Amino acid sequence: MKREWTHEEMEYLKANVGEVRLDTIARNLNRSYNAVIQKLTDLGIGNTREMLGLLTFGELARYLHVDRNIVKSWADHHHLPYISKITRKTKRFYFVSPEDFWKWAAQNKEKVNFSQIESGTILPEPSWFYDEKVKYSSSKKRSYKQWSVKEDRELLLLHSKGWKPTCIAKQLQRSVDSVYKRMGRLLRHQTEYERIHDTIQHTK
Repeated sequence: MKREWTHEEMEYLKANVGEVRLDTIARNLNRSYNAVIQKLTDLGIGNTREMLGLLTFGELARYLHVDRNIVKSWADHHHLPYISKITRKTKRFYFVSPEDFWKWAAQNKEKVNFSQIESGTILPEPSWFYDEKVKYSSSKKRSYKQWSVKEDRELLLLHSKGWKPTCIAKQLQRSVDSVYKRMGRLLRHQTEYERIHDTIQHTK
């Protein structure tokens, strides 16, 4: 006969999901692992991230339009607060509270490209965010530096060696966004040149 869940069991489940491995929770409740998963789904908290209201490193990186390793570097070396959680059986995720991110960003404005963050993606937004977004966009427009032939050659060389855009940006002292855009433009021109060259060779 199916055993009904008690109020105490459900409260224990909600209090410990994300903190304790689910197989351990199941053992402590004398329930099967599948029964615990099903109850989480029934309670609408099967997705631990949704229940916690936090962002993974990957999600935060997507909203900021940067590589995940940059967010990880902020956490490892620049004191970005984060929380380590276990979800499902053994998978460990690293979460950042939106409130903690904005508090950190307020103290580390030189590290964040606010113009890249779309309004309404990392809530709640602080009152200063919009002003910083506009200010950052304006300063970037004024300080834009044209790419030189030497930089283009080095960019293509590093790309051919398998360097990541984040590493290329650091080497050339450019933003990651600028490297992505310039790389796309150069590769398109390179492909067009090769196509024209091949056409000329075939008509000879």
